[in-house]
Amino acid sequence: MIELSGLEVVAGGFEVGPLDLRVDDGRYVVLLGPSGAGKSLVLEAVAGVRRAAAGRAVIEGVDVVGLPPERRRVGLVFQDGLLFPHLTVAANIAFGSRGGRGGERRGEVERLAEKVGVAGLLTRRPASLSGGERQRVALARALAARPRALLLDEPLSAVDPEAREGLQDVLRRVCRERRLPVVHVTHDRHEAFALADECAVLIDGRLHQTGRPLDVLRRPADAAVARFLGARNVMRARRDPGDHRVALLADGGSLRTAHELPGEAVLVVRPEDVRLAPATPGGSLTATVTRLTLQGGHVLVRLEVPAALDALVPAAEVERLGLAVGLRVAVSVRPTDVHVLPAG
Repeated sequence: MIELSGLEVVAGGFEVGPLDLRVDDGRYVVLLGPSGAGKSLVLEAVAGVRRAAAGRAVIEGVDVVGLPPERRRVGLVFQDGLLFPHLTVAANIAFGSRGGRGGERRGEVERLAEKVGVAGLLTRRPASLSGGERQRVALARALAARPRALLLDEPLSAVDPEAREGLQDVLRRVCRERRLPVVHVTHDRHEAFALADECAVLIDGRLHQTGRPLDVLRRPADAAVARFLGARNVMRARRDPGDHRVALLADGGSLRTAHELPGEAVLVVRPEDVRLAPATPGGSLTATVTRLTLQGGHVLVRLEVPAALDALVPAAEVERLGLAVGLRVAVSVRPTDVHVLPAG
């Protein structure tokens, strides 16, 4: 288990924390946030390659703050792998091994190579490997040290999209089979949601929210988390005096909510929860289409309400509705899809 209590890190005047985070054995926690949020600084402080300014980092019951890196028993994988270019794959993996005779060590290298999917590459050198293959080797090297915890710093950022899903499967399997507590740092929310048992959102050096991926996505703790996770529609509103479940948007229009509103509030609506239909006279909320952006099998529709509002609509629905720039449409959102935050 990893348990961080009041951990603080300072680098060049930038402060991270105090941060509290617990990762149980066999649990995969993703530390998620924008670039420059301080995620890698936290990992470096836990690994011992950067000094913590304050707080505790307990691994398997031992506070490792103050211990040298080699005594912390953590496996650390960086985004570029940092393999030794002059060594073969087998020698890179063996470098991390914690002793054993020659034959025993070779057997361990082969078992680890098989586990991470590089058994056929043992005689190759790093320069001949793809990004995904290098990261698999780096993971095997980290596991060869028999760590008590695994720390991953943007391990998929240099991996081709085609290889990313396979490496994600390897990471999850290693965590589960070895019962290792894993902390994985990334700025990619899609990657985080694909891997995490729990997400911890770090923004500007402060931990804003920790929870299950779906809870964090659907019920962000504040506007900063909502915007980072792609909510896009973050709107100020006030309660309708005649119906406390109706929010009057500051820029015009209204939305019904599932619960009574405080006097002033911030509404969060994800683009995929915005529904469009042909405009009808007397509708509660109408908008003008101002932009259409293709995103895979969906289209991001920018609307003017008069304030800007985004809807993510299946491409087939765009064709059915005949959506085009300048078209007036009716906009609706289910009350349960309107997330209400206190104004502030």
